[in-house]
Amino acid sequence: MRKIILFAASICLLAIAASRAEDETKEEEPSIWMKQKLVYSQRILNGLATEDFELITENATAMKGLSRIEGFVRGKTEGYRTHLKTFEFATNELIRNSEQQNLDGATLAFTQLTISCVNCHKEIRGN
Repeated sequence: MRKIILFAASICLLAIAASRAEDETKEEEPSIWMKQKLVYSQRILNGLATEDFELITENATAMKGLSRIEGFVRGKTEGYRTHLKTFEFATNELIRNSEQQNLDGATLAFTQLTISCVNCHKEIRGN
């Protein structure tokens, strides 16, 4: 009987440890996503400032791919999915305008993309 209780307690402790490790990983994942999105955003801004449409398109496309992957991981709440759709629309507009070498349109799309990021972060933080 003592062995059974000890075995059950060990299983419970392993489950708790795994759950905590999973929670810690979940907390780290957004920072990994956000750090990479920040890199892409900075490169896009650089491209806008220098009229480097290839740089804009390349980084906006990479950001779009990253956000799709992130959406599968984090897209459990309706609010997040709504912000993700706004983000995707702005990213698509950024790519489209950049491919057309429309600096004003790309700048506007980047501004909309930035606003969608800020609003999503406010939602995630519960503001």
